[in-house]
Amino acid sequence: MRLLLLLSFLLPVPALAQVLPCAPRERVLEFVMDQRGERRLATGDARGNATIELFASDDGGWSLLLNLPDGRSCLLANGGNFRALPELQPARGNPT
Repeated sequence: MRLLLLLSFLLPVPALAQVLPCAPRERVLEFVMDQRGERRLATGDARGNATIELFASDDGGWSLLLNLPDGRSCLLANGGNFRALPELQPARGNPT
């Protein structure tokens, strides 16, 4: 019984609530463009009059933003090793 209790403390527990880092658009753009050196590559419409934007830099950094109708932008994800594809490709199969 003690072993089971100990193992329950060692297992990862998902966060109860995840908070997106949202701020006024200009502030988020300062981070993405000025600090990370990224440029906008793509945009798209999302639900609820929101939009998305994909930014990337020459050194492979990338950021994905969600822009809300109230003027805030949320950093959904960012990372490295961004590689632009020459054209749209199906997502099935080898993702490289």
